[in-house]
Amino acid sequence: MPLRKLVGRGLKIGLGTDVSGGYSPSMLNAMRSAITVSSSYYMDTDRNAKPLHHSEAFYLATQGSADLLGIGDTIGSFAVGKQFDALVIDPNARDSPFDTFAWDTPDSVFEKFCYLGDDRNIVQIYVQGRRISV
Repeated sequence: MPLRKLVGRGLKIGLGTDVSGGYSPSMLNAMRSAITVSSSYYMDTDRNAKPLHHSEAFYLATQGSADLLGIGDTIGSFAVGKQFDALVIDPNARDSPFDTFAWDTPDSVFEKFCYLGDDRNIVQIYVQGRRISV
């Protein structure tokens, strides 16, 4: 999909998952797939297109999807006044599927989580401001 062209035309784009429409209900897997497909599109179709960055895939999975559904004013980010839906991630959790190092930046740790992280890294879940036990 020529994502950047569509966004440039003003279309709202979101990223979602549906277990009946794919192999996994995981938004992390959906983000990873979007990044992979974007890179393939760049290599095969349009060398001038810039592949999707992990932070852009995260945006599509959060605020982009909320805007697409018409509820971006109440969810999708940590802006004041919005519902607090969040995962608290521990990149150094026991059995974490990735390693962090002293030289890692917050963005590089976030990138590692986007590409490799899973439920082992989730230490808290909040839905509408309420903590849900892990």
